[in-house]
Amino acid sequence: MTDFSMLNGKTISFIGGGNMAHAIIDGLLQAKNQHNLALTLCVSDSDDDKQAKFRDKGLIATNPDNAHQIIEGADVVVLAVKPQIMHQVAGSIAPYLQQQTVLSIAAGLSIQALSHMLGGYDKIVRCMPNLPASKGFGASGLYAFDVSDEVRLMTQNIMQASGKVSWVEDESLLHAVTAVAGSAPAYFFYVLENMIAKAVEMGLSPEDAQTLAVQSMRGAAALAEENNPAVLREQVTSKGGTTAAALDSLYHDNVGDAFARAMQACSDRSFELGQTFSQAD
Repeated sequence: MTDFSMLNGKTISFIGGGNMAHAIIDGLLQAKNQHNLALTLCVSDSDDDKQAKFRDKGLIATNPDNAHQIIEGADVVVLAVKPQIMHQVAGSIAPYLQQQTVLSIAAGLSIQALSHMLGGYDKIVRCMPNLPASKGFGASGLYAFDVSDEVRLMTQNIMQASGKVSWVEDESLLHAVTAVAGSAPAYFFYVLENMIAKAVEMGLSPEDAQTLAVQSMRGAAALAEENNPAVLREQVTSKGGTTAAALDSLYHDNVGDAFARAMQACSDRSFELGQTFSQAD
């Protein structure tokens, strides 16, 4: 069980209240309640309805014009806005940064680029999360350069509240994290979508098809957590059986190569977007 004591007495302020911020906040609220933490959560968002919903959950919520009110007293400021508007947002909050840790979940933007946008501020940690954090099954990659162990542990705890965390020692590896985790839920949704459609074509009801396909994926994931997927595949495949027939068809269609190409395309696009947004004025 994760020790969240590092978060006790801390204030975490989110700039942006979109889906990913919401997922991380829900995880932190759960950790706060389960571990009886004195944890203050704040959020800035331009949407009045979102502000109201966050307040209902016990957060301090404000609009971007008053974001400085939740930044100045924060221990961690989470940048949860789209990369396209990061220049504008970073410029507006930079004057209020002193000793806070900045945790960015903006895809593609390097620490160097973020520091430049923040007027040279360099107490920054980057994170590449994914949407299953909303159900407590997030998979996040973290990277930091020249920050203290305390900062590393604090940001790690923030993300562990909604899932599992891996640190990378080279910032460029966050592109690989994007390919294997950040964008990966969409791959699995695509597989499920096609499995369900074919099962319906075979005669199952849409409800039964979805239940069986999703449960099979959930069960396979549970097994793969503690076992080598290749070994598991061999264990469930009998020579000349139904599973072997299905796998032979996948091999014939080079599905493994297709997945590899998809992940490479994802990583390449992550790099390209980072370059584009980093150079934007």
